[in-house]
Amino acid sequence: MMSFPIAMPPRLRFVALCALILAGGVPGVAFGWGSTVHQIINRNAVIHLPAEMATFAAQQSYLASHASDADSRKSADTAEAPKHYLDIDWYPNFTQLTPSLPSLITTYGWTIVKENGILPWATLWAVDSLTAQAKRGDWTKAYQSAADIGHYVGDVFQPLHCTQNYDGAMTGNSGIHARYESSMISTYKSALVVSKGQLQQVTDPYQYIFGYILRSQVLVDSILHADTRAKLASGGSYSSTYYASLWASTDTMTIQLVQDATVVLASLWQYAWHQAGLLGPTSVETPSLLPEAMTLMANYPNPFNGTTTIPFAVRQTGHVTLTVHTLLGQEIGVVYDGVAGGGEIVRVRFNAEGLASGMYLARIRTDAGTAVRKIALIR
Repeated sequence: MMSFPIAMPPRLRFVALCALILAGGVPGVAFGWGSTVHQIINRNAVIHLPAEMATFAAQQSYLASHASDADSRKSADTAEAPKHYLDIDWYPNFTQLTPSLPSLITTYGWTIVKENGILPWATLWAVDSLTAQAKRGDWTKAYQSAADIGHYVGDVFQPLHCTQNYDGAMTGNSGIHARYESSMISTYKSALVVSKGQLQQVTDPYQYIFGYILRSQVLVDSILHADTRAKLASGGSYSSTYYASLWASTDTMTIQLVQDATVVLASLWQYAWHQAGLLGPTSVETPSLLPEAMTLMANYPNPFNGTTTIPFAVRQTGHVTLTVHTLLGQEIGVVYDGVAGGGEIVRVRFNAEGLASGMYLARIRTDAGTAVRKIALIR
């Protein structure tokens, strides 16, 4: 029987168990997010890169095959485990968590900080390493750092890596971590298809990474509720009926998480290349405010608490409808219903009164087509 030191915090005991699973120390158990989704993310992120990074993109096979090296290191390196998660909701006023790791340690002590995870700082360290290695042409180490960044980014986009309730024990959902990221994924992994997306401009890497941790964290309740519904559907057994129900409740969210992870990873790779002086400023892509047809811009603030502003612009004058939906597509309300056009930016205020914390979709419909953006509500 396996045992871990009694003094080891529960979160780190859990991570240690995962490391043993990955190393083959627990027969018959798979740890699918590490072996499957991390490879999907690393392999597909290269499709978003600009032509100037073609030589790096050619390392696609290496990046995918080394996507879980960071997990494998946990069994031998005790400093590795806390890099894979951030139990951000343990901290008071966690949406304003300091970007300074030394300040956090001064306030709470290293033991507490380590137990709650250091994922965003670990990602930053890996990005800094990649930048320095690319600048001096140390490509062997650069490709390894790039693969590690992909792993840490992938962990950010697994919502249960961003909460102290990481395995559902606090809400009667014990074991959901492996059921969601391993057992379910092993059955439905073929649905995780990535399409080419637009890179995002990164100016402050910490705030960029931290923002996605907040967006991921608000999805935790969606997974827990899906688990509860699936158990009711299956009569409490973890049968094919349970996993079919779990997937039906989380498929859109999970597919989008993987898609977004690839774009974020590619954007961080591009940031490192730019910082290393390997890309000119024109290589950093920014979305046009006045596209050929229309655009639904990022709401602000996002995440938001109570109200947020959703901007959009339409090239040709015509009827425009802006609605807000749940991740499952249920319409919550109409935010704008009228005429707009001429490229003018329209800013619409959305009041989320009565809505629970979580991720929602803003959807614009025009004569030219439809666009969707995620908006995150945090109470």
